[in-house]
Amino acid sequence: MGIFATVSRESVEDTTGEVVSLRTACATKREAELERINPYGFYDFGKELHQLKELSESITPQDAFLPIWQGRDSMRALLSGKPIPIGVSTQKARELHNKLDALMDEHFMQTDEKGKRVLRYPDADAPPIASWRISMLKTNITEFETVFAEEMRETATYFVPRRGIYYTPALVDSADETFPKELAAFIPDKAKDDWRSAGRCLAFNLLSASGFHVARAVEACLESYYGLFSGKPGQTLHSWYDYIKALQEIAAKQPTPCPSEKTLTELDQMREDYRNPIVHPRVVLSEGDARMLFANGESLIIAMAQELSAAAKGVQPALALVGGKDAKEEGKAG
Repeated sequence: MGIFATVSRESVEDTTGEVVSLRTACATKREAELERINPYGFYDFGKELHQLKELSESITPQDAFLPIWQGRDSMRALLSGKPIPIGVSTQKARELHNKLDALMDEHFMQTDEKGKRVLRYPDADAPPIASWRISMLKTNITEFETVFAEEMRETATYFVPRRGIYYTPALVDSADETFPKELAAFIPDKAKDDWRSAGRCLAFNLLSASGFHVARAVEACLESYYGLFSGKPGQTLHSWYDYIKALQEIAAKQPTPCPSEKTLTELDQMREDYRNPIVHPRVVLSEGDARMLFANGESLIIAMAQELSAAAKGVQPALALVGGKDAKEEGKAG
């Protein structure tokens, strides 16, 4: 499944692949903003211009009504930024729109009893549209197409390949929906924001950036995880090492609820294998590295959220919490 989007040229490096348009001048509110584009809009736009170019120079208003009406609306949409915003071809686009608007007003509009201009379908015996008007219209179309074609050649377009089994539009727009809905309340908003950024970076082959955002998302959850089990919500420590060490000390006392030894081990492994290395500029993640980190980060965030959810309910999940009092006594009974 492909996507078509516009982003600033500065926001992408080595992007190959689901269809993306990278404009030199980004008209969005902030750098690297993405706008979803429906590629079919270009086909539809071209089809309607082609209909106008095929008009005969002795055409009746009835036969010309639909092509002119549709063409005028297509040019109006293009001038408003659909399917994509245009730049140097704007003047020619506006001239063509005005020409079509004048034909609509002359042949397909009338003034009602209240003095308002309203749409009027032409009579069957209405005289043909003047041939010079159709000829001038075709000239306007040709001039617009010439400039528009040059502008489109300067628009960098790429096809973004699917990453593994990930559905690209979801990876770009809503990567945080991968987390179970029942756990959403236990995943901090800043973690969700970073996870969406991680998904978008992965989709566009910004692999090291994806890993960076994965680490930030996991750390945001780690702060909440530490806050619960330490009884110090809102307190932040200096590093992952400090969080993990403090949580290991808490786990050694076997409170109820108790942080999972399995979760702490996986956090420490991510710290050593990914989190610490990716802060160095010499470390560049491959696609395989980025996808493994993305999968590991998802697993850890879900594991921590499950423990937070279970603690809120006063229940210890047998598989998630290892070493707590309930688990210890169950082990003795076995």
